[in-house]
Amino acid sequence: MAFLFTTLCLLLPLLGLLYYYVRRKFAYWADRGVPYVPGSLPMGSFNDMGSTKHIVELLDAIYKQYRNTHKAVGMFLSINPILLAVDLELVKQILVKDFNSFHDRGMYFNERDDPLASHMFSVEGERWRFLRNKLSPTFSSGKIKYMFLTVREIGLEFLASFEPFMERKEPVEIGIQAQKFTCDVIGSCAFGLSCNALKDESTELLDIADRVFNPKPLEMMYMLLLICFRKWAVKLRLKQTPADIERFFVGMVHKTVEHREKNNITRSDFLQLLMQLKNKGTLEEGEEDSKETISMNDVIAQAFLFFFGGFETSSKALSFALFELALNPELQEKARDEVQRTLDKHDGLLTYEALKDMTYVEQIVHESLRKYAPIGNVIRKANEPYQIHSPDIILEKGTMVMIPVHSIHHDPEIYPDPSRFDPDRFTPEAISARHSHSFLPFGDGPRNCIGMRFALLEVKFGIAQLLSRLRFTVNEKTQLPLRYDPKANVASALGGLWLDVERI
Repeated sequence: MAFLFTTLCLLLPLLGLLYYYVRRKFAYWADRGVPYVPGSLPMGSFNDMGSTKHIVELLDAIYKQYRNTHKAVGMFLSINPILLAVDLELVKQILVKDFNSFHDRGMYFNERDDPLASHMFSVEGERWRFLRNKLSPTFSSGKIKYMFLTVREIGLEFLASFEPFMERKEPVEIGIQAQKFTCDVIGSCAFGLSCNALKDESTELLDIADRVFNPKPLEMMYMLLLICFRKWAVKLRLKQTPADIERFFVGMVHKTVEHREKNNITRSDFLQLLMQLKNKGTLEEGEEDSKETISMNDVIAQAFLFFFGGFETSSKALSFALFELALNPELQEKARDEVQRTLDKHDGLLTYEALKDMTYVEQIVHESLRKYAPIGNVIRKANEPYQIHSPDIILEKGTMVMIPVHSIHHDPEIYPDPSRFDPDRFTPEAISARHSHSFLPFGDGPRNCIGMRFALLEVKFGIAQLLSRLRFTVNEKTQLPLRYDPKANVASALGGLWLDVERI
């Protein structure tokens, strides 16, 4: 009895202090006179995320409430304050004008214990600058054009993959087919691997990708807590990447690199460029080798980023674009006419140059990225104190800022009737009439998506290849109106995107 009494005497003050600490943390924005969304444990202002609401739905309600009254609104990620920027000029300042004050993303990485998570997307400061400078030439127009030959070969398999569905007169879940296409493209262009996702029912890379992009609720909470308490997580040597995924990916890259170097094998893929940076420190022909090479861990981490950064997001953009063309047959016919006219000019071949001439197809890709941005928000971290007006506040160093990309893309004051799919929103005249930061599927500024041009090429090619031979309509299995799956990290239609397909 005495022990229990002593224990309670010790615990109650500690619980009281903990309660006071958490309460003070949730008073952060109120103490500074900033309008805010209340927070509570465990996920702060994001407690509904992943259960009843997708994150973009949650942010959209806040955006609409404050868009016309304030430039930013306070929120909480767990007990950490986070600022939601809802003004386009403030967005421009954060991403471009004052980039040096916001050059990091605030993501979790632990180079010592979690090499796969220590890639260019997450690392910070001079480490990021070094990797960005080294890797930028890998996505030059010349390098992408060279990889396009591989994309075109896989495109034929993509087209052929629809034959069984047409023979059985079954609908196709276009999201799954698009995933298989981008898996084969990225697998080949990144590592020179024949994934054969389009030919096989399943592949290990597809299974791993599903785990990465569709974590279970507890896994998602764990990853967010790693971000919120990063310093403690690094000290505790916690890892973001599951051990089996790390073993698979590290083993695959090590084995491929060793095989190529031992047998003097050269391929026109991303891994070959990384190997060159590891061994010579430069990609420029005729240039002297640089002492600033990248490590084998860098090679593995960047290869991991390229695969998962280019796989799921590109497949979503492609599948939503094809869904909208199936839903709007007049737009589908207009796009097909452009594809056929362009192919006639290029001897019937879907070449790199032919693809560049397809301006309407490019508008379709951009409109798909507007309406269904695969990543619905962009995050930056204040690297130094930063003054914001309306609300008037000095943003403290280390505070994260979130930019609601999906909400901006669906703002009727920027895009009238935003739920309507209209590729003409992306004519040169329409683009120039809008704010420069009203379209952000790849972020913007020095830390935008390094693989943007390759992703656009991949999606544009997929649309052109299919429209040249096939016609799509929406199957009744598709749940209309579409709703995002709240459990998915990227934009995913609840119930899938089911299309009927026929030969032209």
